[in-house]
Amino acid sequence: MIDCPEIPNVRHLRMVQTIGRLGGVSSAARELNTSQPAVTQAVANLEKDLGAELFDRCATGTFPSELGRLFLRRVDRFFGVLEDAMRDVQGSGADRHGKAPLAERLITGSQIRSLIVISEPATLEVRADRLGVSSTSFYRSVRELERTLGRNLIERTPNGPVCNKTGAFLARELRKAIREIDFGRIEVQQAAGSDADMEIVIGALPMSGSFVLSEALREFMGLRRTAKVRVITGDYRFLLNELSLCNIDMIFGLLRKPEWATDLEEEAFFQDAFCVVTRKGHPLGLVPDITPQHLADYDWVVPAEGTPRRAQIDNLFAGTGKKPRFGIETSSLATLRALLVNSDLITIMTRSEVHFDANIDLVESMPCRFLAPLPAKGITTRTGWLPTDAHLTFLDCLRGATSKLEHVDHRRRPAVKLAS
Repeated sequence: MIDCPEIPNVRHLRMVQTIGRLGGVSSAARELNTSQPAVTQAVANLEKDLGAELFDRCATGTFPSELGRLFLRRVDRFFGVLEDAMRDVQGSGADRHGKAPLAERLITGSQIRSLIVISEPATLEVRADRLGVSSTSFYRSVRELERTLGRNLIERTPNGPVCNKTGAFLARELRKAIREIDFGRIEVQQAAGSDADMEIVIGALPMSGSFVLSEALREFMGLRRTAKVRVITGDYRFLLNELSLCNIDMIFGLLRKPEWATDLEEEAFFQDAFCVVTRKGHPLGLVPDITPQHLADYDWVVPAEGTPRRAQIDNLFAGTGKKPRFGIETSSLATLRALLVNSDLITIMTRSEVHFDANIDLVESMPCRFLAPLPAKGITTRTGWLPTDAHLTFLDCLRGATSKLEHVDHRRRPAVKLAS
């Protein structure tokens, strides 16, 4: 989650954007109907915050520097998200008098912060305490925003005020906008030569391929010594919500985009396959063609119902008339590994997930032609997401790690050639 996000002064960002577009402080002041000193002060404040000069001043005007162009790219995206969200919230009535008001006339930085904080009621009191303000001040700020927009954003419930559907939508879009400024700030500071940390947040689905992910992370950290990476694991629904809220940058694992999710993009990296997993020396290792009847003779370790792996296991025995005992249910890889290596228990896993343990002879992976093929694995991101150079480097590392995996049909055992 975004913990007490740094909210920029929206008016200052507009001033900087306008200077970049018009090429002069006085021109920006006239267009925005404000004083020239106010615009000059806005630029000075932002440059001090970023630790870099955004503009080159000369006799013919004020023009974006190389670092300025880098930051203004993110400022443009910030206002693009913000203005689209405002239009959606206000509806068709927003333009009834002709030109719609600029976003900074509708919302302030404190109102952005307040709505984001209220959208996560579980952390409201904690955040209020950290900021040294009362939770009431957050509600007061959002009520002012409601009056400006002419739309209700929060509603009262037995557990206190919470965001309604409109408020939740706007809070989500505000997070997306703020993330652009976060990225812009880091990009400028790194381009200026500082050791500013860039944090990449990855959502990893169960059985996504921890060996592949760890290989990519190892290579990435060797290339980007100051970067930080946070890996969050969870089921698809949880990670999809985190991606929507901009709490994570991407999801790695099976590509399962729902038809309704028009705001998501997927990139396939490799084709994985399910396999039967046992301890080394398990009796199943002597079976040349493993069938559901063979598998039904052993007790299983299974994941929770509703997961793709559990559905695959259930489908194996559908209509066979013989179902094995599912005595242990766990999604913990450490627990699963410990159970398999010391017993005749069996399960199925993806080959990418069991790759490392099989290579060191801790477990054995066996093909089974009755296991259905998997969707491709890769990354899921928000539509229109603009990654930083650090994100692009990580994605290149991940593509490289996945390209090293074997790309063969793992549903059949390889033919055995007999010596003549």
